[in-house]
Amino acid sequence: MRLLVATVAIALVFPWAAQAQVPTEELAPLLYGIAHVPEELERRVPLMTDDEVVAPLYSVQVHSPTNVPIAGSSCTVKLLEHSFGEGSYNTPAVVSYAPPTDSKCGQPGQWAAITMNLTSYAIGTQYDRLAEIYLGHVEIWRSSSAEPTKTGTVWSTVKDVTHYAPLFASVNDLMMDFSNIIAPDLLLDAPFEVTISVTFYAPTPLFPSAKTADLIIPLSNMSPDTPNMFILDSDTGATTNINLPANAEEALVEVYCSGNSAEEFWYANTPDEFVDMFPGTVTGKGPFREVQVIVDGLLAGVVWPMPVVYTGGVTPSNWRPLTSYGAYDQPHYLVDITPFLPVLLANSSTSHNVTLRVQGQGLEAPSFNSNWYISGSVHVRLGSGTTTGTMTKYDVGELHIDTTGGASDGNGTVWTKVTASRKISVESTLKIGNTTRKAVFSQNLSYSNDAKYEDEGWLQWVTQSTIGTTESTVNGIVKLRDAFEYPFYMYSNYSTYTQQYGGYGSTIKQSHKRSLATPYEPYVLTTSSQQAEGWINMDDWPGLRHAINGTGKTSMTFAYADARLGTYYRAIAAKNDGWVRDTVWGTLASRLPALPKWQISGPDGGNGFKRSLGEPAPRHLQTKRQA
Repeated sequence: MRLLVATVAIALVFPWAAQAQVPTEELAPLLYGIAHVPEELERRVPLMTDDEVVAPLYSVQVHSPTNVPIAGSSCTVKLLEHSFGEGSYNTPAVVSYAPPTDSKCGQPGQWAAITMNLTSYAIGTQYDRLAEIYLGHVEIWRSSSAEPTKTGTVWSTVKDVTHYAPLFASVNDLMMDFSNIIAPDLLLDAPFEVTISVTFYAPTPLFPSAKTADLIIPLSNMSPDTPNMFILDSDTGATTNINLPANAEEALVEVYCSGNSAEEFWYANTPDEFVDMFPGTVTGKGPFREVQVIVDGLLAGVVWPMPVVYTGGVTPSNWRPLTSYGAYDQPHYLVDITPFLPVLLANSSTSHNVTLRVQGQGLEAPSFNSNWYISGSVHVRLGSGTTTGTMTKYDVGELHIDTTGGASDGNGTVWTKVTASRKISVESTLKIGNTTRKAVFSQNLSYSNDAKYEDEGWLQWVTQSTIGTTESTVNGIVKLRDAFEYPFYMYSNYSTYTQQYGGYGSTIKQSHKRSLATPYEPYVLTTSSQQAEGWINMDDWPGLRHAINGTGKTSMTFAYADARLGTYYRAIAAKNDGWVRDTVWGTLASRLPALPKWQISGPDGGNGFKRSLGEPAPRHLQTKRQA
């Protein structure tokens, strides 16, 4: 472990800032750690059980642990307890929030850390549903649900929300949207029972008060009683008027974004140039998506999102009980608009604006399908003097995107390839009181998506790569660095989907490598690798069809290191609704431990899910769909 700690410490110098990806040298300590499981953990034998079902089933999205003070005082406050059942669709739960007054919590606004626990329970049948949590109309968490079991499913996630401290330091409304539908005629009978609690940590000599923004401005629709995210279905985007204080010296935009409906699987959508080769079996507008941050009409920066597959996505049995990365804690993205302060502060009597916009690759407007859910916030740090300045460089070229492809005779096999790249560079000279600063923001991004289709589009292969670096500096000192790689592979088989008692299945391989340092959050390095495959058989209802049985298996490795020399490693696997293994090690292992032994079913996992709705599905379902 000494080698690991020393290497992580060296990594904080950021010698790879100019590279548009996460370099192998930076990942070396994590790769070493995940490959060297402590011997005492390898000897552990999973608890075996003869039970047909483990109840309740724990559903897990592997995520980073929270690195919080070990010594010192803290307090935990329950903020919300609510049942999202009948009538909850588009009707969020809203409660009043006030900063805690208990001395154990620490002085409001001076906390060392804040963590939020979101725990949900459901029993019955339900689709996966999107969830968002807002404080003061600022989205602070985007999540989703498990697709529960008949014997009950629990999922619980803890998130570091320290950088939202300015919101927690004031009286605000807390809103949670978990739009759910109870419809017995569709066999959808499971409400979501939700508890939200927050733990506040007082500072200690070794863990001082966190350095956060002084002001957070929402980029949302500001509704008091409906979900605050923007629902985008056109190329116009959503615009918020903002006014920054004259002494603003730093400003970053945080973005949450996810595709919905025909955009849920945007990464598998077909370029419009090839849609006519299929008999209505594919979704158009192409697989490339860019979320744009626009300041007073000028493109300030972009987000190229990571694919997040929800628990009902592609093949539901893939993700029960081990979900895809990001399902319960979706990533947020940052664009530093500090070089735009000369624009935003140019005329104090004029309102300025920030627009969040989605760019797809459709040949006709809108460039994407309906719809995208987006919200954001502006995190502002204030200085002691008035800020003025001049933008000295604005180099934002056109998005370079190219689409090619072809087909065999009779369109038996169709293939497409989409590539994209973008570079952004913005610089300003800022005068803050008696000091002069040079603020620089840059992005270097590349993307490729190769797809192949057979059987009129019912068989599809997708291989996607998203690589990039977002960086900002002030007088040459790195303030923001987000270097990432999001490789993604999907094979989906819907060849028997339209048959009586048909079925469908998939194989998905997804990796995530991200090196992230912000002005408000410690340096964090994460890497994960996940593989899932499964098959679902369906009933013969004349209307909405249901899964009657299925199999699935998922395995994952995850590694984490941070600026406080915390490390966390996890190797976990599930099969057929049961847990196969779960091993956790590293200095932060106790913060996010492995599953309890009684949850582990053993090497064969569980029995898969079964439901008696009609006659049994035939064994030959994985043959090709008959004409």
